[in-house]
Amino acid sequence: MKSRVLEAIGLTELRRASDVGDALTANDRVKYLFSLLQMAASHADHPEQAVSGLRRERRACGIDDASLDDMVETAQLRDGQYRLPGAAKVMRLIVDQMHRMAEPVIAAGKTGFGDRLKALLDGLPPAAGDCLTSTDIAAITRMERQTNRAERKDGLHRLVMDLHKELNALQAALAEEMLDGAAVYGLAETDKPWVKAFMGGVNRTAGLKFDHPGLATTATRAGERLVIQNDIGTTDAHVIVIHIEALIVTVTYSDVHPERVRFFQDMLAPMNVAWDGARSAQSATLAAGMPFQLITGSFLAADEAECRRYLEFLGSRLVFLIDWNKARKQLRGFLRGPQRLEVLLWAAQNDAGHRGLLEIGGARAINEAIEATAGTAMRFGDRLCDVLGTGPAVAFVRFVMQAASHGLLHGQSHALIEDRIRTELQRHFNDDERRLLGVARDHAGLIFEIASLVNDGVLTAGTSEDGFAKGADRARRFEHDADLLVVAAREAARRRPDRSVFRTLLETADDAADHLEDVAFLLDLLAGGKLGLHKPGGETLNALRGLAALTVEATQEWIKALAHAAHVTNPGPREDIDDFLTAIHRVASLEHDADDAQRYLTRLAVQHTKDFRQLHLYTAISDGLEESMDALKHASLTLRGHVLGEVLGG
Repeated sequence: MKSRVLEAIGLTELRRASDVGDALTANDRVKYLFSLLQMAASHADHPEQAVSGLRRERRACGIDDASLDDMVETAQLRDGQYRLPGAAKVMRLIVDQMHRMAEPVIAAGKTGFGDRLKALLDGLPPAAGDCLTSTDIAAITRMERQTNRAERKDGLHRLVMDLHKELNALQAALAEEMLDGAAVYGLAETDKPWVKAFMGGVNRTAGLKFDHPGLATTATRAGERLVIQNDIGTTDAHVIVIHIEALIVTVTYSDVHPERVRFFQDMLAPMNVAWDGARSAQSATLAAGMPFQLITGSFLAADEAECRRYLEFLGSRLVFLIDWNKARKQLRGFLRGPQRLEVLLWAAQNDAGHRGLLEIGGARAINEAIEATAGTAMRFGDRLCDVLGTGPAVAFVRFVMQAASHGLLHGQSHALIEDRIRTELQRHFNDDERRLLGVARDHAGLIFEIASLVNDGVLTAGTSEDGFAKGADRARRFEHDADLLVVAAREAARRRPDRSVFRTLLETADDAADHLEDVAFLLDLLAGGKLGLHKPGGETLNALRGLAALTVEATQEWIKALAHAAHVTNPGPREDIDDFLTAIHRVASLEHDADDAQRYLTRLAVQHTKDFRQLHLYTAISDGLEESMDALKHASLTLRGHVLGEVLGG
């Protein structure tokens, strides 16, 4: 099919070589199908024996239908017939692949093969109801060994052997030599450095396709141009052809997936390739008239060294196109569309790729890690990025891709790689708690800023002529920022209900920010003389200063409690727990002191304040300060319950 795409897009220089390559791939597929039938029949005859599947062989020859992997295990012998689920499909595949295998041999004028092919394929059993007899299977897969050629009976397996011999001869005639893995013919000596540069890139990253077929390269000279073609993978319309003339490298790329076309362009972005507009193409020679995208990009090198660098880079990127769309689909349950594309591009840029992830099971491997570590954090249908957040989910999937590729390249077992993935995911779930504690600390820092503003305003209330308008305005901005952090905690609790304690904690602590912001507004009225009041002073103002100082100290202890909570683990150092509990106790103790300070202030205000409006402001400010302390105490008790019950108790 690759050769037909070449013909459809007007690039026929490499068609003969591509035909032979397609036919040799078909040979591998036919042999796999023969082995599959034989092994399934053997298991049906001896079901007590262990099953040895052919999954690796299927994938190595480029057959994507994973349902065939179950044929051996499900094979049964009934009433003298083998019931082989998928047998009818196998027969259709054999017919198709035999035609592909014979096509270049017949086109080369080799006589007799067309008649033999037709006669043998016409005699194939249809496998109605997925049933075959032992005679059917023997006729398909066995090769008679009569020594007398005149008496030898023809068979499909013998035809396969004869075609394979002819194909090897055709390939030998085409390819004058192998150059760093590329089959080349008709090259000038000056062409070889370009082929070597391209193959240097292909070979550097080819290991990242693992056992997937693909990346076979052919090169030849066509007039003034060197032409290099790479088969990439096994998709019919997935072709790349490179033309090199002087220092101009032109790439023609076709693909059935427009998204992968854009991905290919993104990979080459560092080299400043000039692309024409993508256009759709279609050929009747393709199965079902399959449409495909076609793009052409040109690169003008400044010198030969730059041209070699570009060819090496281009060759190194091709492995990341294999199974790209499959990998993109596998990531649907974990990332949104733009993030999936971002991760796949990152994996290519960092020479990790996505094939390693697919080798260890793809989405199944990640889902098993989630089941083992998430607990109640995720419910059925949740997407990982909606639970962890986009940034952490992207970081985790990047780790999975790198761990899978690196592990497989270094011979690590799937079990070890999967354990590393689970450990990393557990760290992300644990980090989620630390992140939320960080949000709570940021919120506490804003409460401290407002409390400090209020304290400074109280200290200058009897001396400043400007009032507290600027301080009140800053307090209002800080309180707005604190509200945004509460919204973030609510969103985190929506994603992860098991973290709802942080929503409660921040909503409670935010009452302190609200009360303090109200105090800042009232303090401007008290200190600025806007109501025609006398300047505050005397013992009443001093008492208010004492209450404001207690508030600042309580906010400091609240920040300490949150900081210590981030270090409390089970098991963990006793000192961390002691520091945390001490800070919690100090918040409660300061709240108790604030109750006494508020009563003392109220007594003095009633005794010494002659203006009822000023009395009201003193009372309202002291109430606000005390209520902010009360909110911090309740928030600290919520945090204490979480740490003792969930962190240490859990």
